Amino acid sequence: MSSDFLPEYTAVPVRGGYRGSYRLFCGQPFRFIPGCEPYPTAGRALEAAKEYVRIRLNPPIRSEITEAKDVLGLASWHLEKAAQRAAEQEQALGAIVIRGRSVKIERKRA
Repeated sequence: MSSDFLPEYTAVPVRGGYRGSYRLFCGQPFRFIPGCEPYPTAGRALEAAKEYVRIRLNPPIRSEITEAKDVLGLASWHLEKAAQRAAEQEQALGAIVIRGRSVKIERKRA
């Protein structure tokens, strides 16, 4: 931002009350807050102008939460690969390695 940036607010008397106005830079003219009715007091008009400038300079961040879809089938592929690795470990070592420890697999026939 340049050095002449200074938000400035005024309350302009109009018929029926006061309207808030603002300017963001020194060389610009004052602008009315768009779409507002006259306020009964100058203080309320100034507060409205400050709120409008705050919202204009710092807009709210909006985001959408979307449901992740497994379009390529990656989740099922990862599950299949994990099952394949476990089967290979069991066949080669007689156990499955979980967190650095080998865990023996015992199978019982029913």
